[in-house]
Amino acid sequence: MTRRFYGLVLALAAMSTTGWTAEGSSSQSLIDGRGFLLVGTFVNSTALDIRLDSSTGLPGTEIDWGQRFGLEDSRRFRLDGVWRFTPKHHLRLLYTDYSQTDRTTLDSIVQWGDDTFPVNAEVTGTLGFEVIEAAYEYAFVNSPEREIAVSVGLHYTTLEARLSATESSPTTGARTIGGPRSVEAPLPVVGVRGMWRIGKHFYLDAQAQYFALAIDDIKGGLYNYRAALIWHPTRRVGIGAGYDSFGVDIDLRRDDFRGKVDWVYRGPQVFVSVAF
Repeated sequence: MTRRFYGLVLALAAMSTTGWTAEGSSSQSLIDGRGFLLVGTFVNSTALDIRLDSSTGLPGTEIDWGQRFGLEDSRRFRLDGVWRFTPKHHLRLLYTDYSQTDRTTLDSIVQWGDDTFPVNAEVTGTLGFEVIEAAYEYAFVNSPEREIAVSVGLHYTTLEARLSATESSPTTGARTIGGPRSVEAPLPVVGVRGMWRIGKHFYLDAQAQYFALAIDDIKGGLYNYRAALIWHPTRRVGIGAGYDSFGVDIDLRRDDFRGKVDWVYRGPQVFVSVAF
């Protein structure tokens, strides 16, 4: 995990030692406590189209990453956290990490920035994708059995894609072509989240987020829909399973990255729930 992930965990741990004392905090309810963490992994279907234009602005090859490289060696992680510093006012954090490295033999020419990969080149593709979000929530419905809140926050997406291959020629010998390119896109986000107690130890947690933005050299939009069932047989620890759908679409015209990223993943997830 990255230092940013550990920072999020430490921040939530520090927050959990302060704040209000909820009525009925000795009960097993996730809703009337100070907060909770959901830490887990997911298995999903993924679609990524990425294009890296040249430094002169000529369009690069749009790469269907899943078709070119598949999803053989990947790592997927997600953390969600809520801290209720008052019953109606909350801080919500999200961190997700997805990475993979695979090799393929090209069946067509690929233009990646200022580099050209020829047919039959043995190419290594490395992908790193991180999302960090911090949002303020206001719970306009708040009771021991249900909680519904609206939110506004900042969604920070980092994507790094690398194509590399070894090219040989009689005049220059062996050399590495290609390299990494990264996208860092801070996008504001608005959303709604709800949690319902549907039995003595069961909870339904759902959220939806969306935003679109077009300013200067960046145009982008994102959405995230998630629903999960949580079983909490004890006050502190439980387990859960859910379904998550996430998408981000970014067009950039910066000096360090000219091109397009269109990323979508969706699928089931499992996690451990920790209440504090």
